[in-house]
Amino acid sequence: RNPKWFNRDRFVLSNGHACALQYIMLHLSGYPVSMEDLQSFRQFGSATPGHPENFHTPGIEVSTGPLGQGISNAVGLAIAQ
Repeated sequence: RNPKWFNRDRFVLSNGHACALQYIMLHLSGYPVSMEDLQSFRQFGSATPGHPENFHTPGIEVSTGPLGQGISNAVGLAIAQ
């Protein structure tokens, strides 16, 4: 529940089009993602944009650009741990 805790579990989602799953998991895990946020998924200015953005939604750590960068982020997070 603390996105700044160093030893937390991490969930890497390489497929940005399935990010609704990530938002739902954040909601169920106690992060400040409300049902109203989930209902405004992919709406302009919402806390749950169509592609996750770091520093926009608590619990989202990195954003990737082109497809295929998810595995690179996962390797980097594993090495840093």
